[in-house]
Amino acid sequence: MTATFRRDLVAVLPAWIVARLLVAGAMLGVRIYVDHIHDGERPVQVGQGLLAWDGAWYRSLVESGYAGVDQEGIRFFPGFVLLGRILDAVLPGGAGVALVVLANAAALLAMALLLRLVREVTGDAYLAGRAVWLTACFPPAFVLVWGYAEALFLLLAVATFLALSRRNWWWAAAIAAAAAATRPTGGLLAVAALASVWPGWDASPARERVARTAAVFGGPVGFGAFVWWASALVDKPFAPLVVQRELRGDPVDPLRRLIAGIGELFGPDALGDGLHIPFAMAFVVLAGVAFRRLPLGHAAFAAACLVAALAADNLNSLERYALNGFPIVVALAVLAGSSRLRRLVPVISALGMVSLTVLAVMGEYVP
Repeated sequence: MTATFRRDLVAVLPAWIVARLLVAGAMLGVRIYVDHIHDGERPVQVGQGLLAWDGAWYRSLVESGYAGVDQEGIRFFPGFVLLGRILDAVLPGGAGVALVVLANAAALLAMALLLRLVREVTGDAYLAGRAVWLTACFPPAFVLVWGYAEALFLLLAVATFLALSRRNWWWAAAIAAAAAATRPTGGLLAVAALASVWPGWDASPARERVARTAAVFGGPVGFGAFVWWASALVDKPFAPLVVQRELRGDPVDPLRRLIAGIGELFGPDALGDGLHIPFAMAFVVLAGVAFRRLPLGHAAFAAACLVAALAADNLNSLERYALNGFPIVVALAVLAGSSRLRRLVPVISALGMVSLTVLAVMGEYVP
């Protein structure tokens, strides 16, 4: 570990700690409310703790493998599962402890790399610091504390961008493939890679063109490799995608879905899909900011993640998918540079994270 990276780790540690204190406080508050005040049925997520919702699936996959769980589990990509198994073999406490340790360690490393990436790309150390704090306390960022794959994916996605910015094409290809084997959104890293490799393509020697091409196809290859393997395992073509479509609905026009969702703000589904619409509209604005203020590859990746999230009839987990497109959070950090928003944005973001944590633990919000 270099001295520079150690300094980056120390620099992001306060944000990492504060985020975990906020999530712990929110979860503790829910547990006290449910056990001592609430008269209704105890939500199952309260007992699951940091392994609620998808975390329970990941624990089952680490313990039993894909063949040992319901076929619905085939939609979870294997990167987080495989590393979780390795940690489970060396750490005491079982699969759950291994996954939570992995997620939180990956989050810390991801924030350190994000600090370095934003500094190198923009030359603005203050923007880099704001991006780290807002990533730590972004409303859906409580999943970076839970046993979810998002922290590992964020680490690999930021590392891919860092490799692209330094023109380390083969490293970018390998890391993008690993990212796509962790979360399906890793396949969209091809968009960022294409924006990076195209400038200077004509002047590149043949060997470098091969490396640039590999950088573009790293994500799709990692994505396709798991889809092929999983399909062969359950003898169903495109099995992970089919299962995901059964849960999220058939693909839809993202713009029409967003417009239709406005009506859901005022109906009985206000805490269902209606809850996601204000976030979706804010993310669209932030994507526009990204195209104006960030490099094209960063903005294009953020937009691709957002379009993929909106192109589903069921908007559950929209906010988490937007977190995968991390330049959206960097764009928010750009806006937060305004003197009028510098204090307001972090406070609202942290309150949003606490609120979503509470709703998720209560079983009212699907992260």
